[in-house]
Amino acid sequence: MMPVPTHLIDCVVPLESGLDQASLKAAVRCSCSSVQFRLLFPGQAQEHEGRQIPSTAKIGGQFFFLLKAHCTGCGRKNLLFDADFHGWNGFVCHEPEMAARTRPPLVPWACQSCGGLHHTGIVTISTEGREDFVAEAGDEFDPERWPDGFGWFALDVTCVQCGVMTKDLVSYETM
Repeated sequence: MMPVPTHLIDCVVPLESGLDQASLKAAVRCSCSSVQFRLLFPGQAQEHEGRQIPSTAKIGGQFFFLLKAHCTGCGRKNLLFDADFHGWNGFVCHEPEMAARTRPPLVPWACQSCGGLHHTGIVTISTEGREDFVAEAGDEFDPERWPDGFGWFALDVTCVQCGVMTKDLVSYETM
C-alpha cells in the first residue's frame, strides 16, 4: 500500500487491506490512541443518493472544504483534509492566496440516523502512483512526497452511539 500523506501521519493508522501501491486505507486514530472523534466541517451539506453529506461551503463568496477529527479522548483537532492544502490541487497546484484565507468556523457532523456526534472513521486515499506524480508534477517537488499529491479522499464513518456505518460520507476528487 502507499505511504501515508504527510498531513495524516499523526492521525491515521494504515490498515492491512491488500490495496495496491497507489491507495491507502487507514483508521482515524489520534496520537493519544483514541479512535473516537467528532467530525468537524464548515456546516453546509447536500443531498446525495437520498442522504445528507458534507459539501463544499460557500461562505462570504468564497468556497471551502475541510474536515477535522476532534478527538474525544484528548481534545486535539486533527486536520483530515483541506482542499486548499491537500491532494493534487491543494499540494501540487497550491494557490497561496486561497490557502491564506481565514478558515471558516466548523461544526460537528451529526449521525443521520440518531443524531450522535461521536464517530470512528476510515480514510481511503487514492493516487495515480509515484511514477505519474513524478512525470506530472515536475522537478519542483520531491519525488518522495508523491502520496501528498493524491487524487481522491474518502471517509467512511461509524456512529459510536447507534453503530450505523456511513460509507463514503465524504468522497472528494482533488484534481
